[in-house]
Amino acid sequence: MTLLTLPSSFRPASFSMQLETVQRAFASPFGGSEQVVDLLNDRWTISLTLPVGTQQNAARNEAFLNALRGQTNTVSLYHWARRQPLGTMRGSPVAGAASVGADSILIGTPAGSTLLAGDMIGVSGMLLMVRDDCVADGVGLVVPLVNRLRRPLVGGESVTWDRPTVPFRKVVKASFQYFPGYAEGVSLDFVEAVG
Repeated sequence: MTLLTLPSSFRPASFSMQLETVQRAFASPFGGSEQVVDLLNDRWTISLTLPVGTQQNAARNEAFLNALRGQTNTVSLYHWARRQPLGTMRGSPVAGAASVGADSILIGTPAGSTLLAGDMIGVSGMLLMVRDDCVADGVGLVVPLVNRLRRPLVGGESVTWDRPTVPFRKVVKASFQYFPGYAEGVSLDFVEAVG
């Protein structure tokens, strides 16, 4: 398995990202009560569309997609609409220790730094989404998360705020249609490769 580099010709015209949660729901047939068990194996999915373009760009993208060899190889992807946080956190922040299943983390960053709901950060090979707006005080930035931690944080790990990525696998068969002078766009789906 190889982690491939995204070619410069790969520029989506549309993009969506969704968190797929793994859970089991049980409902009582008699009393109407329900129970939901969260199995803590969330993963991100991405759907995107490459635009109509030149045959040369399509050829580069086609070679890249074929090099993914189905789901064998991976590519690092990020949230195209939010490459950097909407909040003000920058610099070289580090995360504090946290256990598996935690739904918040502490980030060491200067007082007054912010992260806003929907911001994406990367820590220890995980792509995390901020659940609510938060502001750093003198201790740090307590960040509530949409997705829970699938692995523990030991503390002191770097937090990536500029295009945080994780590996994704292509999960759809896609092909380009060529016409005189141009090539049609193509829709693609990817799922986070959890290792």
